[in-house]
Order: sequence, then structure tokens, then C-alpha cells
Amino acid sequence: MFLHIRSKFIVLLLATGLLPLIVGTVVYITIYKQKMIEETEHISLQELSHVTFAIETIFLKAQTNLLLTSENPAFSRYFTEPKRQSDWKNEQVKALRQLQLLFPEATSVSAFIDVSGNEITKMVLKKISPEVNLTTMIRDTPFFVPGLSQPPGGIYQGEPYIRPETQLWVIPFVAPVHVEGNIAGLIYFDLNLEYFGNRLKGNMSSENHAFLLERGGKILAQTIIPIGESKDLPNVSDLDQSPFFRGIMKDVLEGKEGVRRFTTTMGRNYMVSFQPVPSSLWSVMVITHLPQGITDIIPLGQFFPIFILTFIFIIIIAFIMAKRISDPVKEVVTGTQIISRGDFTHRIKTKMTDELGELARSFNKMAEYLQKTYQDLKSTNTQLTQSAKLAAVGELAAGVAHELNQPLMVIRGYSQELLDGDSIPEWIKKDIKLIESQTTRMMKIINHLRAFARQSSGTFEQVDLNAVINDSFTLITQQLKHHNIEIIYELDNNIPKIWGDHNRLEQVFLNLITNAKDAMEEKGGGTLTVKSQLIYNKGKNNDSIKNVRVLFSDTGSGISEDVYDKIFDPFFTTKEVGKGTGLGLSIAYSIIKDHGGTIDVESIAGMGTKFIIEFPVDRRKVARSKETMSNSPINSRIQKNRGGIYEPRNNPDS
Repeated sequence: MFLHIRSKFIVLLLATGLLPLIVGTVVYITIYKQKMIEETEHISLQELSHVTFAIETIFLKAQTNLLLTSENPAFSRYFTEPKRQSDWKNEQVKALRQLQLLFPEATSVSAFIDVSGNEITKMVLKKISPEVNLTTMIRDTPFFVPGLSQPPGGIYQGEPYIRPETQLWVIPFVAPVHVEGNIAGLIYFDLNLEYFGNRLKGNMSSENHAFLLERGGKILAQTIIPIGESKDLPNVSDLDQSPFFRGIMKDVLEGKEGVRRFTTTMGRNYMVSFQPVPSSLWSVMVITHLPQGITDIIPLGQFFPIFILTFIFIIIIAFIMAKRISDPVKEVVTGTQIISRGDFTHRIKTKMTDELGELARSFNKMAEYLQKTYQDLKSTNTQLTQSAKLAAVGELAAGVAHELNQPLMVIRGYSQELLDGDSIPEWIKKDIKLIESQTTRMMKIINHLRAFARQSSGTFEQVDLNAVINDSFTLITQQLKHHNIEIIYELDNNIPKIWGDHNRLEQVFLNLITNAKDAMEEKGGGTLTVKSQLIYNKGKNNDSIKNVRVLFSDTGSGISEDVYDKIFDPFFTTKEVGKGTGLGLSIAYSIIKDHGGTIDVESIAGMGTKFIIEFPVDRRKVARSKETMSNSPINSRIQKNRGGIYEPRNNPDS
């Protein structure tokens, strides 16, 4: 059974442990993927900005320096000062060389030509085939005529074309030279597209790919495949045929700026970031591959060991927690089985402070309560047996008293006859008188014992409490004297009679006298004071209520604090085994309440005890008290040690 419980705990803990692990892994991958995408987008935009800035820098540098070169006096004065043309050509060579040296790897030819297309000055950095006629080549290019129409300070950037002498794709730049407001010639300068491709690579990471596009969709430069000496420039539409990509390219070629994501026809995810180059009609586009599967996000060699170790850790924790939970459950079940077999001494051992620990402690309290209850039941059974024995002894004593009364009557009768005769000497009569008085005393005691043992009728009548007190002392006076106990009577002979049962009240007083005797016997004697008096108490309506108060005050050992609230409990006693049943005060309490009275106690340990009993004189209060006794629990107060109040826990009649 315990293995079954443990298995359930293990399955439950594994389920509760693995579910968060799986959910956490999915959430982690999702968040990490989003973070990677955001980081990728940031890097892509950063690289796009760098590339665009690099291309823009090239254009500004080329245009600015070409403009400065066109404003060099060596070119305009070539036409205004014919006599010094050779000097100005030398200056032109220097200026063209200086222009080319700005881009030593990007340009091969720079030249100065007139409006007819005739070559005036040419500067070559790279080897050019001698068969090529530069003048014819420039005059036939599509940028020659637009270049002649440029205003002063204007620069024309032509479309890319293949230079015949190098067979490389180049971008031509043309600036006009004006003389007296009229155009006199052109300064030509070109840059290889390969140079732009190198600048793209220099500003891009290996994960991203950059493209330099003109507005017609031609790819001028890229980082994937160099343009080289191919006869035709590739078109951006060749990269992917998906409709979404074509929509992105529409924005790119219109010179817009933005970031888009798309999925290729092959199912791969990409991000495209793009922006125009301000100084030209070109745009730069950066394509970045986005993570798709878990292997794109987290390397399996890093992820799975962590996952497996976490899974093993959860299994170990599940086994440990299942054992920690099932073992106390096992202990509790075992403990309940032992307790159910009657072993109330068994206790469940646990150090846990949670609900299971509380359950174990509750079982321990239950076992402790059952053990105490069982011991109380055993003690009660013993006391009941003893009470039954005492009852039997009482009946036997009543029978014996009846039998003893007969011979005592004979002895008393003969004693009286002898006393009436004249032939008996006086010294013998003296002894006979003693015999007669003692037999009379014995007969009174026997008759009183028989009356006390007789079952009460249960009917109330007018009772003189002083007479009840005297009758109570009749049976025990000799015992008190034997134990050096002095009796002090302070009885008020004018107290009114009360309604009650003489025998039952005598039982109450005799019990209190006996307890006082036992308490003073331990100290070798003492004083027992009994007092009766009439008192007036204030009622609920401020009316005066007459009560008769009886006090029994001894100088015995007193009642200790720890048993104060138990003295009226049934079967509670502080006496040795065989000397008390623990029922005396409980029965006395019940009888007093039945008479509508109250009983209070004042005691100081080691100094003595005083019992104060009050009875109502009004018969109606006794009747109401009897009715209350049958319908509601008793709720008397017991004054504790100079003013304390005690509320009884149990109904002594129950």
C-alpha cells in the first residue's frame, strides 16, 4: 500500500515538475528567439547604417573632388590662353592624377575632353589596351550628351557600363568646364563597381548579406557573388519569386526606408532592412537569415545536456519528496493501527512541521487523551467497585445494628431494674449506672446509624439545620476526640427552619466533617469550628432574601492550587487508596444545589479550609431550584483562596 502511495506521489511530482520544465523551456526558447531576432535586427540595422554611410562617403568624396578639379584654372585657361596650352596640360595631368589617387583601387582612367569629344588630357593608372580609342569611347557613351548640359558646378553620374579597355563595370562621373559662361569641355572620372562590393564586405558580418541596388532593380554590388566581368548585371527579382519579397523590393526601389520579414519559397525566414543612399539614386539592402528551429536558436550540444540534467534532478527530487511525504503517512497509518489494537501508549514520532506533522501530533494527542480516559475509566471502575462494597457494608451495618440493638435493650432493661432495687450497694450502683448510660448511648448511635442508612424518601419538610449538625457529629465525635480535634460550636438557636431532607443534609455535613478530620489528622490535631447564622442577601430586584448560612472551618492542611478546580469532580480524591471514593464532595454539591443552596470554599494551603453553605428559607426558591436542577446544568461558583472564582467544568449529577 505504501509503495502504491509513493508511486502516486512520484508520478504527481514528476508531472508537476516536468510540466513547468517543458513550459519553461518553450517560454525560454520563445523569449530567447525573440531576443535573438531583436538583436539580429539591431545588428542588421547597424550594419545597414554603416554600409550606407560608406557608400554615401564615396559619392560625396568623388563628387566634391571632381567639382574642385573642374574649377581648377588649368582647364578653363587652356581655352583662353592658347599660347600656354602645354603648360596648362601639365597642370591638368597633375590635377587628374590627384583625382585618381583619391581612389587608387577604384579608378583606371580620368580625362579632360572638349565638347566635340576630342581628348585633351588623359591620365591612366591601370594598363589599358592601346587599340582602344578613348575619345571615341567617351563620345559614344550615354553620359556624354547629358554631361554637356550640366550647369556650372553640376555633376552628372551616369549609368554603369562595361569599360572596353578593362572589361569591368564602372560608374562614370562627369563635370563640365565653363569658359565665360559657356561649356568648353568635360572632366571624366569613373569608379569600378568591384570597389563598391569590397566596401560592402568590409562593413558586413559573415551572417548578413548586403546589396547595392539602382532604382531599376539592377544589383550593382553584393557580398555574396562579385559582379566581376559578367556581361549583364543581375536583377534583384532573381533572388526570390515570393509575392511578399516582390512587395518589399517595390519599397526598396522607390527609395523608401524600412525593415521587413519574409519567408522564401523554400520555407526559410529572412529579414530585409533597406534605406536609400542620399547622394545618389541607389539603395542599400541587407538580408539576414532569421532563426527558425531550436537548432538555429540554441546549439543542441548545449541545450540537451542542460535539459537532461534538469530532468534527472527533478526525478531525484521527486523520489526524495515522495519518500519524505509517504514515510510520515506510513508512520501515521502504522500508529493508528497500533492504537486501534488498544496500545494507547504508542506515539507517532515525527519532526515535520507541516500538515502531516500536525496530523501526527493530533494522533499523539488523541492517543494521550485515550490513554488518560482509559486510566480514568479504570480508576472510576475501581471507585465504583469500592462504592458498591461500601454500600454493601452499609446495608450489613444496618442489619448488624438491628441485631445489636436487641441484646443492648436487654442489658439496659436489667440495668434499670437493678438500679430500682434497694439491695444493691451504692458502689455497685455506680457501675450499673455507667453500664446503663453507655448502653443507652450505644442504642442511640445504633438507631441513628439505622436511620442514616435508611433510603431517603425524597420529600422536603421543615428541617432544623442545628439539629442536622448535631446529628452529624453524633456518629463521629469520638473519632474527632481520638485525633485531638477540638470542636467549637457557634450555632444560632434563632435561625429559621428550611425546606429540605434531613438525611441528605446530614450526609453533606458528615462528609465535610470527615474531610476536615482527615485534613487535621495529618497535622496531629486541630480545631473544627461549625457555625450557623441567619443572613440577608440582596436579590435581583433589590429585595431582601433570607438565607441560613452554615460554615465548617478547620485548621488542617488546606487545598493546593493545582487541585482547586477539581475538588467537586466525581471520583477525584487526594486521599490514599482505600480512604476515599472521590464522590463525597460531588454528591454534597449535588444535594446542596437540589436544596437551592450554594457552596463556596476558601482555603490556604497549610493553614486550613472553610466551606460556606447557604440555604434559602423561602420554600418557593427551593422548588424553583429543584426545577432548574432537572432542566439545566449546574453553574455554581466556588470562591477560591480569598476571592477567586471557580466555575465547575462538569455537572456533578451527570
